Amino acid sequence: MVKLDIHTLAHHLKQERLYVNSEKQLIQRLNADVLKTAEKLYRTAWIAKQQRINLDRLIITSAEASPAECCQHAKILEDTQFVDGYKQLGFQETAYGEFLSRLRENPRLIASSLVAGEKLNQENTQSVIYTVFTSLYGNCIMQEDESYLLQVLRYLIEFELKESDNPRRLLRRGTCAFSILFKLFSEGLFSAKLFLTATLHEPIMQLLVEDEDHLETDPNKLIERFSPSQQEKLFGEKGSDRFRQKVQEMVESNEAKLVALVNKFIGYLKQNTYCFPHSLRWIVSQMYKTLSCVDRLEVGEVRAMCTDLLLACFICPAVVNPEQYGIISDAPINEVARFNLMQVGRLLQQLAMTGSEEGDPRTKSSLGKFDKSCVAAFLDVVIGGRAVETPPLSSVNLLEGLSRTVVYITYSQLITLVNFMKSVMSGDQLREDRMALDNLLANLPPAKPGKSSSLEMTPYNTPQLSPATTPANKKNRLPIGKENFSYWSFLLNLIFH
Repeated sequence: MVKLDIHTLAHHLKQERLYVNSEKQLIQRLNADVLKTAEKLYRTAWIAKQQRINLDRLIITSAEASPAECCQHAKILEDTQFVDGYKQLGFQETAYGEFLSRLRENPRLIASSLVAGEKLNQENTQSVIYTVFTSLYGNCIMQEDESYLLQVLRYLIEFELKESDNPRRLLRRGTCAFSILFKLFSEGLFSAKLFLTATLHEPIMQLLVEDEDHLETDPNKLIERFSPSQQEKLFGEKGSDRFRQKVQEMVESNEAKLVALVNKFIGYLKQNTYCFPHSLRWIVSQMYKTLSCVDRLEVGEVRAMCTDLLLACFICPAVVNPEQYGIISDAPINEVARFNLMQVGRLLQQLAMTGSEEGDPRTKSSLGKFDKSCVAAFLDVVIGGRAVETPPLSSVNLLEGLSRTVVYITYSQLITLVNFMKSVMSGDQLREDRMALDNLLANLPPAKPGKSSSLEMTPYNTPQLSPATTPANKKNRLPIGKENFSYWSFLLNLIFH
């Protein structure tokens, strides 16, 4: 009987061991699949953001970037391949990986270096800002990267906006480090996309259905939209009392339609306040808290800056160009609808500024038909509450438990970043962070990174590493891309050390 029990026990233990080993193998395979999928996500996110930057470059600075160049660059990005960083950097890969890791973990140093670079008029400052977001912080896919970038933005408020003689003008230009990083961050933030879609999809679709006429409220511009024959047909003889009366009636009709549309937008804005991104709320509240302590700035001006950040830099661009933000995808937007969307965005900004500064006299008549605090109350909700020092944790963390150990960066971006930091170090703009940057740069090799001093490579002699031949223990990847359309460069994927 005892022997039988021992035999049964041994059998069960053997079965359990087989089961445990099977489960371990399954977990290992699942972990490998997760890491592989995460790596694919990092790569796709890098390429997608580069495509977005390329598109913005075409739209905003079309004089400097021809459509042919941007199309060529887009094609190159689509064909990007990834290889191990040590293939180009050799033994120096460890030093540069440690440099990027320590730099990533020092948001204050990054912020002060960017501000110093702007003061020194470094020509590569903007490209370095893009590198910081897309490579150093991996497009903020991971929660840890998002937290670091929020701290960078907070330090930029302190070092850049607070120290500026006219911070609102600096913010409105959209070319300072804070503006660029905020735009990149808000465009890619998942919770921001949810908020914008929930808030704007329905009212925009309703506007597209009712886009028969330009909702122009300026009498002079309204008249200019019609030919002389159309003016006479619609309003009568030019200069007559009947003409002026008919024009005024059309203006009032457009104002009524516009007010109804804007009220719909405001209603959805209030309705979805609960899902406003916590990270963006934290940034706006940090701006209000920091700039309110500046003696030369009045509270109204600080509120105006928060309004610019919230509406002009975040909500209104999505109102005017909803297709770029994924709010609508299957409804075409014609010229009339685009104009009306711009009118809505302008009124929203004016309503938010009610009580803090003089509004646009052209919209004074329309503004009088709204509740004075309808949009300002939304701003109060965002900047209200206790402004904590620690960035909030993302409420939508789909990658919990994962950590990023690699950075995707082109060879030329790495060179530019290092040279930028060295230039900042040689200047006299850094003060408290000078020693920290000096310690970082001291660990870098004195020579240019890479096994070869030449950057000139062709698609045929550039080493490529396909996923099938990639060693399993190598986490360094770099896409091979083409920059400046003259040579092939690596997109380094370096291990953080």
